[in-house]
Amino acid sequence: MLKKAHIPWTANQLTKLMKKGTIKFDNAVQRGLVWDQNRKSLLIHSMIEDYPIPPFYAAKSENGYDMLDGKQRSDAISDFINNKYFLTNLPEITVECITENEEGEEIEESEQLDINGSLFENLPKDIQEKIITYSLTVYYFDGITDEEINELFFRLNNGKPLSAIELTRVKAKSLDKIKEIGKHEIFTSTLTEKAINKYTNEDIVIKSWAMLNSETPNLETKNIRPLIENAEITEQEAQNLKTIYDKILEVYTTLTTANNKQDTKIAKRIITRTHLISLIPIISKQISNNTYNTEQFTAWAKHFFAGTKSATISAIYNESATSGSGKPDSIKKRLDVITEDFKTYILSGQDIKDSQAA
Repeated sequence: MLKKAHIPWTANQLTKLMKKGTIKFDNAVQRGLVWDQNRKSLLIHSMIEDYPIPPFYAAKSENGYDMLDGKQRSDAISDFINNKYFLTNLPEITVECITENEEGEEIEESEQLDINGSLFENLPKDIQEKIITYSLTVYYFDGITDEEINELFFRLNNGKPLSAIELTRVKAKSLDKIKEIGKHEIFTSTLTEKAINKYTNEDIVIKSWAMLNSETPNLETKNIRPLIENAEITEQEAQNLKTIYDKILEVYTTLTTANNKQDTKIAKRIITRTHLISLIPIISKQISNNTYNTEQFTAWAKHFFAGTKSATISAIYNESATSGSGKPDSIKKRLDVITEDFKTYILSGQDIKDSQAA
C-alpha cells in the first residue's frame, strides 16, 4: 500500500524550489514539455479566478522532490512568474476596485479587465500577489518503488499508457548515458521540439547502440526493452556513438549547404530514423578501419538515397524499410544492401567521377 503525505506550496515557493534544484523532473516517467502558450495561459487564468488545480505528486528523496506528475503545470507557473511568456486567448477577469460615489463615499465595484498580452510584471500588483500566493497541494511518497511509480503514473493519466519509448526509458539501466548522447547536435539541430519531447532522439540512441552491440540486431520493442533494461552503456560506447553521429551530421551539413533541392531531399532522408540507424554499422566499421572519408561517404549517400518513388535506389532496401523494419530479417536485408552497394560504388571509383562531375 502506498504511503503518502501532503504539503502546501505557494506558486512562489514552487518557482523558487525549481530554481534552487530542490524540485526535479528527471524521473523516467515524466513526459516532455508539450503545453502550448494558450494552455499555459489558461492555467494562470484559473489561478487568478480561483479555480481549483489538481494536486501534484512527487517522490521524496534526500535532496528534495522528484516530481512524478505536474511537470507541465510547474513549468507554466514558473515560466510565467519569470516573465517568459505572455497571456493569450483568455476571457476577461473580474477585478475589484474602489471608486467614489456622488457623495464622495468610497464604494467597492467590480469591473472586467483584459489581461491578454500581459507578462507577469505587467499585471496589477494585487493580481500578481494572487498568483504567487496561490496554494498548491503536493502529495509526496517515501520509499516508492519503480513499479509503483509506473502504476501511479498510469492511473493519474486516466489509464493512458506510456508510449513504447517512454516504457523503455523507465526500465533503461543506463538512462543517464542515453539522455547524454541524446543531446548530440544531430538531434538538436534536425529534430523538432515536439519530436524531442516525445523522446525520438533517445529512441534513436537506444536502437543505434543495439545495432552495434547485438550479434543479430532486433529493434522490435519486445526485444529492445529487456535488452536496454540490462545494458550498461560504457563511456567508450557512448563516445563511439557520438563520433558516428558527428560523421552523419557532417554529411547532412554538406548536403544542406549545397543549395540544391535534390541534395536537401537526400539530407532529410539520411536523418530519418530508420535510415540513420541503418547507417550506424557501416560508418562504425569505417571509423574502426580508419577508412572513413566524409567526401566519399557524402558522394555515396547522394548516389544511394536518390530514389524517385522511394528513399533509395534499392527496391530490396526500400521494402525492408517499411512495415516491420525493426525485425531482424529486415535489418539484415538493409545492412547487406548498404554494405554491398557502398563497396561496389567505392571500388568502381564512382565517387571520384561524381565529385569531378559536381
